[in-house]
Amino acid sequence: MAVVPPPAYQYAPPPQVVGPAPGIRYAAWFSRLVAYLIDGFILGIVIMAFYLIGFVALASGTTVSSDGTVNPGGGVGIGLLVFLLGVVVGFLWKPFFWSHGGQTPGYKLLGMRVVRARDGGPVGFGTGVLRMIGYIINDVVFGIPLGFIWAAFDNAKQGWHDKIAGTVVIQA
Repeated sequence: MAVVPPPAYQYAPPPQVVGPAPGIRYAAWFSRLVAYLIDGFILGIVIMAFYLIGFVALASGTTVSSDGTVNPGGGVGIGLLVFLLGVVVGFLWKPFFWSHGGQTPGYKLLGMRVVRARDGGPVGFGTGVLRMIGYIINDVVFGIPLGFIWAAFDNAKQGWHDKIAGTVVIQA
């Protein structure tokens, strides 16, 4: 009697889920743009306050001699520190909000939230920083906000910063 080998079985991965969970809607591109502009306005005011305080500290005690030589006053170190603090606040502003509820002030106003793409869970601070680096890549490296524009045509409404960080923006 001949030995018959067992039938060959092949592994088939489970089908990928396409789209958000039932009842979840991706945020519209235009709403995201409006929220981005609102957040930029608010953050601009905050950073401007840091820079104004830094400038005042920098200029305090500074004198110009009759030959045009600028003699810095005692506030130079404090002024530069406040300027640097303004840069840090500007960079960490959005990651802070994304990791504490998923909503910047603009997103909250328009009823949107940033969540993890894989499971809809909350975004951690590290993911928020990664998403912010994606923002910088979108703005600085390419010169035009191609990664933001991409979200208008993407099925999951993800910009490049979302794809880099593994996030999506949903209606809250």
